[in-house]
Amino acid sequence: MIAAMVVAFATACSGDVEQGGVNIPAERGIVLNLSGGALGVATRAEGMADNEREYAIQHLDVMIFNDAEDREDMSLFYHERVTAAGPSGEVRLGVDIDSIVVGAKYWVYVVANSTYDASTFAEMESVASLHILSQHDYNLHLTATGLQNTSSHFLMDGVAYKSASEPATAAAITIAEQKITDVVTLNVKLRRAAAKVVVRLLATETIEFTDAIVGATPGYYVRNLPYATRVVNDGVLRQQDNLETTHEAMSEYYKWMRDAEGNITGVEITLYVYSHMWDTSDSFSHATNLLVDVPAYYSTVKEGARVSVEHPNNYYQVPLTQEFKFERNHYYEVTANVHAPGAEDFSEPVQIQDLKYSVYQWTERRVDIGGEQGPEYLKVNLDELKMYNTAIDSKSLLFSSSSPVTITVENCYYIDKFGVQRTISAGSYNIAGTTPDGSIAGNITVMSDVPTNNTIRYFTLRVVNETGQQEIVVVEQYPLVYIVNILGHYSYRDDFKSGDNAPTTIYNEGSRITSISLNSWNEATGLWSYSYNSSSAFWESKVVRETYPATDSQSRQGRSNIDYYKWSRSGFGSSNYSLNYSNAQDPGNARMYHVRITATSGDYNLGVPRLTTDPNVSFEFTDPGADNANLVSPSFMIASRLGFVSSSNYRSANSDTKRISLARDHCANYVEVANDGTVYDDWRLPTASELQIIIDLQGTSNESADAIDYLLNADYYLSASGRVYNSKNDSGHTENQAQASSWAIRCIRDAY
Repeated sequence: MIAAMVVAFATACSGDVEQGGVNIPAERGIVLNLSGGALGVATRAEGMADNEREYAIQHLDVMIFNDAEDREDMSLFYHERVTAAGPSGEVRLGVDIDSIVVGAKYWVYVVANSTYDASTFAEMESVASLHILSQHDYNLHLTATGLQNTSSHFLMDGVAYKSASEPATAAAITIAEQKITDVVTLNVKLRRAAAKVVVRLLATETIEFTDAIVGATPGYYVRNLPYATRVVNDGVLRQQDNLETTHEAMSEYYKWMRDAEGNITGVEITLYVYSHMWDTSDSFSHATNLLVDVPAYYSTVKEGARVSVEHPNNYYQVPLTQEFKFERNHYYEVTANVHAPGAEDFSEPVQIQDLKYSVYQWTERRVDIGGEQGPEYLKVNLDELKMYNTAIDSKSLLFSSSSPVTITVENCYYIDKFGVQRTISAGSYNIAGTTPDGSIAGNITVMSDVPTNNTIRYFTLRVVNETGQQEIVVVEQYPLVYIVNILGHYSYRDDFKSGDNAPTTIYNEGSRITSISLNSWNEATGLWSYSYNSSSAFWESKVVRETYPATDSQSRQGRSNIDYYKWSRSGFGSSNYSLNYSNAQDPGNARMYHVRITATSGDYNLGVPRLTTDPNVSFEFTDPGADNANLVSPSFMIASRLGFVSSSNYRSANSDTKRISLARDHCANYVEVANDGTVYDDWRLPTASELQIIIDLQGTSNESADAIDYLLNADYYLSASGRVYNSKNDSGHTENQAQASSWAIRCIRDAY
């Protein structure tokens, strides 16, 4: 979080530059433009402020590798150690520009302040060799203090790029698009290999920290300090065994905190660690802890009187285990109020309780050397927020910032019944994110009218502070009943097979069965027998041949061209079969609708409907009982148009018993495969209340609903307990006028 700086270097210098044994003309060459560090700011970091030490560069190792598919084959093309800026402050490389191959790709790695000799980098065989190179820095926590046996500068690394902004993923670059006739500028953002940890222990009414006790020797040391790291970041966070327990020291990183009158209010200790991860099971041997000696007076009562007791040796242990990891270039902040004295012996320190932990990116910033500096940061606790049937959430989002923030609302939309993203206006639904004016920490209040169209509303909050740092929060807002949809691809039935063959599908010829018709009714068993591939089919397999995009005409947006498919002989007398198609509906709705309900109403009870069995069938089906008929699954899917049943070919099912048997068999055997390849094969008949829910939610033939298409258009639909009148039928029939012969099937499935 404490900043690094951005230094832009000029791209020209006066006169020719002699580097690397090559005479580089002033008007031609390669210039390295750094951000994250300042070359030449310091050759020694002693006596510098923290924010200056942390970006100071002593030397750079610049390595250019030939690109290849395998890291082992990325050979070193050029190396240079740079120890000073050019005449105008630029980093001008000494590479022979005429040796750069036009159009070739190169990887340009930059390492700052490595403790290795330049020869180590000059002799690199490949990028793979660089990626496995590790550096050990004992007493890393004291880097740049100037104390004996400590590093003077912080290890940094980066990969160069040519674009104006850094790409999300490092990549090879083409240095020369054509013969180099002027200055080529490469950019690189250096990031520290270390993580920074700042611990603040605050005095309270019972503990007074002091620097006035004669003979007291305040100091600190670290247990399990991770002191090894890869020289360049390979993106892997590891548990490491290179851990040391340091000697107790008093350094510039141990600072008294004082109020405006100069009174000590606490102590602040800064330390640096390399990346490391561990877990609770190995925290004793691998977790990093700070042990600190803070001289203090302790206010207590003795013999009825309040006295102040001196504690010249006052050891506390601060476990740095909240995150169970340290990551490169991250800033960790730990704060605690201290209420009791510590231990007199460093071997048995008192562990501090109720620690508050924060973690941030150790961000880059421009620093004016000598000017007053402070940390720059912005952190929001969530990047995704879900609001369930509420218009205001003032508790879930928390932020902490180095400066006041502004919040803007972007990208407001919902997904309609055909999967089309529909943009909406934030103002129309009172969508906003707010914080108290001028606040730098606390809650973000999110407001948005509860959706009334049974869709999930999506919008984005962009939180930006005064220094330009930003966080994004994506909000999903759910009403009590909401519906999403899944695009279907093709359908078939499990019984479209003979013998041991797998069922026939569009991708499996199998027994070439793609349709089914009624044969005869068995009064004794209450079951139908069926004929397959007959000319009077009541159901045929279907496939989506094409789905029209959101940019198509209004009547086709998100809809599909749905065809029947059959396996037919390729020619007379041929033994080869191929797929043939005939139109079922174009445009048609090939979407399955997933309905989720989060509250019971006075018209139904929320609960998973009971399934039952029959000795004459091999599958479970929806229980037809009256109590079950009033149940509605809290999460169910509705089959798409790919499950459409032709009513003209089941006229012989002329009683509810026969109809339910037919419909029950069809749902049990029906299979629909989604566009993403998911197979749904656990369909059932809906309960009467589930059918009523679908009728209530859908639009009409003349009035569209946002979330669900006009699905049910027949006079009646079959539930497990009998026919249900459809008040939104497209014939206009009232319940008294409804035709018994106008009934249809719509299968559903429980979806969890």
